[in-house]
Amino acid sequence: MKIAIMGAGGIGAYLGALLARAGEDVTLICRGAHLAAIQREGLKVITREGSFQVPSVRATDDPASVGPVDVILQCVKLYDVAATSRAMLPMVGPQTMVIPVQNGVVAQEEIATIIGADKVLGGTVFMSSFVIAPGVVERKADIQILQYGELDGRISERVRAFEAVGLRAGFTPRPSDNILGELWGKFILLGGTAPMCCLTRKPVGVICADPALRALLRQGMEEIAAIARAKGIRLPEGVIEHGMAFNDKAKPDTKVSMLQDLEAGKPLELEWLNGYAVREAKRLGVAVPFQEIAYACIRPWALGNA
Repeated sequence: MKIAIMGAGGIGAYLGALLARAGEDVTLICRGAHLAAIQREGLKVITREGSFQVPSVRATDDPASVGPVDVILQCVKLYDVAATSRAMLPMVGPQTMVIPVQNGVVAQEEIATIIGADKVLGGTVFMSSFVIAPGVVERKADIQILQYGELDGRISERVRAFEAVGLRAGFTPRPSDNILGELWGKFILLGGTAPMCCLTRKPVGVICADPALRALLRQGMEEIAAIARAKGIRLPEGVIEHGMAFNDKAKPDTKVSMLQDLEAGKPLELEWLNGYAVREAKRLGVAVPFQEIAYACIRPWALGNA
């Protein structure tokens, strides 16, 4: 299968390395020192089970040079989705399937307006993987799930075909007949955890261990769930308890990506996450006091050092 990874950072490069090692026709699209290192030496992956090198994976900063592909994994940050989706148009052929793996619940809609709704699925990942040096990616947790599905709930042939590819590659592809519900389920988790980590400048373990902070975390999650229900989203059963349990199982020093970006002075995905929640709650008449406070307090850092 011919696969392009649009934005081969921590998640994208890790998935691309697994797919390339399994024999798929993979092109990584990235830039800077990371690109130069991959072109020079290949891609190194570090996991708890051991390390491996993919010496000859293709990498470029020019999507137009790749040509049409079967699958595009769209892995960039939310604030880059529109620009990179326009850039990847030369890779989109009649049968191309695009799987976004961004946080939040709006990426698939934004991409669809650019390349066509029939090409776009819903997708999200549950994995912790980071670029720790140019050309080197480390997976820091055992979980490595890619959840994806048709937006209308069908388990289509193309969904099953990519499931087989993912299983051969060694990660966990999980087709869903309710991908919108799954996207909102992760958004509920992130919509509480990310602002709490940013407001406190503390990792997940500190927040879960403190009763007052834990209560605020739950409130943030419940507010996102209330928005979802007002929109008629079919949420997974016990979504709040599953979210709290997920945080409890995380390593105590785990930092969400938005806190890592905040500490590094990078732009934040705030407008597409908590900002979206505040705007959508206002439109629907849902009370979200925690989200409003968190959004207002974090917004001065939304553009990073810029």
